[in-house]
Amino acid sequence: MAPTVLHIAPHPDDEAVGCPGALLHLLDRGWTVVSVIASLGFEEQWGRRRAEAEEAASRAGFVPIFLDPPLNLDLDGDLALAVRRVATELPAIVAQHDASLVVSPSPHDVHHGHEAVGRGVQRAMAVLPPTVRWWMWGVWGDLPAPNIFHAFGARDLDRAAHILDAYAGELERNDYQRLLSGRAAANAVLGSERVFGFGSPAASTLPFADVLTEVRLIDGRFMASEAHTLDEGPFPDSSFDRDLTPWLDSPSVHEMVGYIREVHGEPRP
Repeated sequence: MAPTVLHIAPHPDDEAVGCPGALLHLLDRGWTVVSVIASLGFEEQWGRRRAEAEEAASRAGFVPIFLDPPLNLDLDGDLALAVRRVATELPAIVAQHDASLVVSPSPHDVHHGHEAVGRGVQRAMAVLPPTVRWWMWGVWGDLPAPNIFHAFGARDLDRAAHILDAYAGELERNDYQRLLSGRAAANAVLGSERVFGFGSPAASTLPFADVLTEVRLIDGRFMASEAHTLDEGPFPDSSFDRDLTPWLDSPSVHEMVGYIREVHGEPRP
């Protein structure tokens, strides 16, 4: 049976922005990619955003799952409830699909909805099998200790852009295609040194990259794997000897500072 990865997207389009190169890499190597869409944005957007997410999954070759009802990740919503729902509902989805890998934003990704989903995944890890690995990406907030570097070329960037193009309503509001290509290009340069150490030579000549943080929960501690590329295999032999629990358990910057805004509504005509 093909191995399965579960990607938890706080909003439709996050699966096309968070680490699309890495997900497509797994897909191309025989993995089943299950795309869990946790919310559908503001309630008046639900129909549009679900249709866009279904089209995106079709383009990607992912298996879509929608939490029912969708999480309310509004800034004035019950974010604590959203965290609890992810923590309690995710283990059953992992078991149903026999997933060995969970991918999500980190609990420090600045956006309140991303952080709620990340916190929920962090709690779910406590009841998942200890062999399950957790990959975290950062879009709104940088990862402080990335340990996976995945370089990719223009073909895979075009595939990710085609998936992202399904989200016409979101692209009307902001040019996330520029984010997709610009972030991937920056990761190709900065990621080599951030993952393998400052002063390291470029890890690849390919023009784009994803960077992620991989951990397993071992004896109650979130332990990070050694730095590696996905070309070594998704699950290389690796020691998990760096304790990232203090970072994961700490309050996020936005929680400490308390400054965050949200604009409610559909894109302007």
